[in-house]
Amino acid sequence: MRPVMGACTTPIGDAPASGRQGPRAGGHVALRPRVAPVRASATGGESATGRGASSPVGEASLSAVLGAMPELPAIRRAPRSLPLAGHAVPLLVQPLEFLKSLPALGDLVKVRMGPGDAYVPCDPALFRQILKDTRLYDKGGLFYDRGREAVGNGLVTSRWADHRRQRPLMQPSFDHRHIGHYAELMADETEALMRSWRSGEVVDVDKAMARLTLRITTRSLFSVPADHALVAQVEKWLPILMDGFFRRMFVPARVLSLVPTKMNRQYPRAIAEMRRLTEEIIDEVRRKKDEDPGLLASLMNARDETTGAPLGTQEIFDQVLILLIAGSETTATALAFTFHLLGAHPGIAARLREEVDGVLGGRTPRFEDLSGLTFTRQVLMESLRLYPPAWMFTRSTTTACELGGHAFPEGTTFLLSPYILHHDPELFPRPERFDPDRWRPGAMSDVARRSVLPFGAGGRKCIGDQFALNEAMLAVAGIAGRWDLTPVGDRPMRPIARATLKTGPLPMRLKQRPHEPVRNATTADLRDQR
Repeated sequence: MRPVMGACTTPIGDAPASGRQGPRAGGHVALRPRVAPVRASATGGESATGRGASSPVGEASLSAVLGAMPELPAIRRAPRSLPLAGHAVPLLVQPLEFLKSLPALGDLVKVRMGPGDAYVPCDPALFRQILKDTRLYDKGGLFYDRGREAVGNGLVTSRWADHRRQRPLMQPSFDHRHIGHYAELMADETEALMRSWRSGEVVDVDKAMARLTLRITTRSLFSVPADHALVAQVEKWLPILMDGFFRRMFVPARVLSLVPTKMNRQYPRAIAEMRRLTEEIIDEVRRKKDEDPGLLASLMNARDETTGAPLGTQEIFDQVLILLIAGSETTATALAFTFHLLGAHPGIAARLREEVDGVLGGRTPRFEDLSGLTFTRQVLMESLRLYPPAWMFTRSTTTACELGGHAFPEGTTFLLSPYILHHDPELFPRPERFDPDRWRPGAMSDVARRSVLPFGAGGRKCIGDQFALNEAMLAVAGIAGRWDLTPVGDRPMRPIARATLKTGPLPMRLKQRPHEPVRNATTADLRDQR
């Protein structure tokens, strides 16, 4: 159990990183104390007295608080920091292992990122508090600063003021009126992928899922045919762009430019090519604007609620580019990890196939089937817990504030990692174990359930979370109903942590399952049976 700590506030500072901190004056212990009662913050978000507190503070009031409250131990700095490089080496070479080591140092841990320090919340209450107060903890820090340089000021990367205006313009395209239509396209593209497979062949499932989700995104959100030549070009340049921008979070671009690797040479071109391809998508939709019901056509027709002005060309461009990336990259990695886990756990795979066979009876899954695929959802959520695609991101304070009893100035960077929470043994016993039954009703504590955050939380939660979940469930159910995927070789899969968490090459052998009688068959089902 984590000991309880009273409310207190101290200025930020360093403490030794080795060993566990013992009791201090007043009986306080620095190692992951429990959060104090929650109260409303001045910005409208939640805050608390003591650890978990989050509120803006003025200079005078901060001085008064500092004089009135007992001293907390200083925030500890993570080990393995190097002069100039800071923690770039562990964050680039062994980031997941490094992050999982941080909770032993306290609820807030200091790391060196780029030119300055960042603070890592290791406690779920602090983590959620940062996500809830979107105005105080804005999208800043190296992750989003480098992201805006690469992909513009779209919905995912924009700051609070821009996001507040952008989201209402885009939200209607992700409501239930459109989900059923998107589901038909998702199932159709999954069927097209499976028709290209042959029993006995080995496929790279990582690449196959990237291709599948990209085709779904371009077709459903932008109404671009899945076989359009630009889809193959996006597939080529997107991985280079994502890897390059992640490396620039920790190593200055001027330093990387001195290292003439293939990746460093290709990064500027990848940005240019992705921008060119985005312009092609926009031009494609403009040519058929009046007959296109997709998201992009809606954006072209959208008007600002306050001014009535249409979106500018640059703003439309930024939204298309970021949705093209976010709509394909994260779901693809989630699917690849899911099929890896099913291949490594044949008993769980058999349970999933039994459910799929019982619900679908051999036919193509539809949107209305999803509510009956309860174990399939559990498998997917457990995969997202173990391997969250958005494994790390940053926030930056817009004013001086207090969090967890510590005072932080304006411009402080926080590094948030859902991976840390998802692998916390206090929340998830045997956290490295793949156990979909964690997700049975009542099997998990409310705190643990709220700490699984693959899509974020609060006002900046992913706008396409239901789109992505439906897409992944339809793909898993559709493929599992027709094919067995088994791993090739005994080489362990080691997650690759870049801008998203990825499996890397994932060779699996395909085996077509025996045909079952198709119940309630659609035209597509009958065609595939033939």
